[in-house]
Amino acid sequence: MKPLFALSILSTLILSIGFVVPSYANGLSEAYFTDKNPQLTLQERAAIDLAKKWQAVNPASTKPVAGPDGSIRFLFGSQQPSIVCAVLQVCDIELQPGEQVNSIHLGDQARWLIEPAVTGQGSSEVQHLIVKPLDVGLETSLVVTTNRRTYHMRLRSHRRDFMPRVSFTYPEDALIKWDAIRDKESHAMGIRKSRTISETGEYLGNLDFAYAVSGDAAWKPLRVYNDGQKTIIQMPAIMAQTEAPTLLLLTKEGGIFSDDETVMVNYRLQGDRYIVDTVFDKAILIAGVGGNQSRVTITRGN
Repeated sequence: MKPLFALSILSTLILSIGFVVPSYANGLSEAYFTDKNPQLTLQERAAIDLAKKWQAVNPASTKPVAGPDGSIRFLFGSQQPSIVCAVLQVCDIELQPGEQVNSIHLGDQARWLIEPAVTGQGSSEVQHLIVKPLDVGLETSLVVTTNRRTYHMRLRSHRRDFMPRVSFTYPEDALIKWDAIRDKESHAMGIRKSRTISETGEYLGNLDFAYAVSGDAAWKPLRVYNDGQKTIIQMPAIMAQTEAPTLLLLTKEGGIFSDDETVMVNYRLQGDRYIVDTVFDKAILIAGVGGNQSRVTITRGN
């Protein structure tokens, strides 16, 4: 919504609450309104008492706080905020960014002025109610409905003291932020889960799969990887039907007249995996002896 268009709508709503009449209307109200109040039932009296507790300034209730922009901030919904304005001054009641006024209802339309103002544009547009009392010692109620909530406020006028700028904090804002954090964490966990080996819980982003496996043995490893501290060799299911091959680290390959130089290494079998307590560059898996010997070579970095 464009600022000028929003300001026009807000102005129409405010003008619709009535025209200004002279300050002697206070005496006229006494002449026109009778002092004979109806007898209230017990149910009505109980409801009135509850309303008075909500309207009353309770020392134990949530106190307004100073905002970083100098505004007086009330916690929306905790109690009925009482806004003090002064003659020859203005009070600025600032709504939530993006909030649009639907209607304004003022108890004393004769001795209070409410004018519209708009700052920003688009989703960051902020609508303001500029409040001016026309006399000292006035009290009235103000109801403002918006596209998000309904505000119930009390207005009081003072000779000198006033609240230049009033705004609100909204409990649901904190909930929205917490929900956003949870959604972000849930999304991150989903990504991590999709990149995790389900059988072991190892995160793929922390693993190095740069290994080449050569050889024709039926039990040739399915994959080899390391996590920077240990090497994991995953074997096929057929290995369960044969004797587990022996793992040796290859320190030097032999030639025509020499054998390979190998060393033993600490490892253990966990299901279909060899867990090797080091990160090696080259190793061999050997099963059988003599002409029946099968051999697979594992080389890192290829």
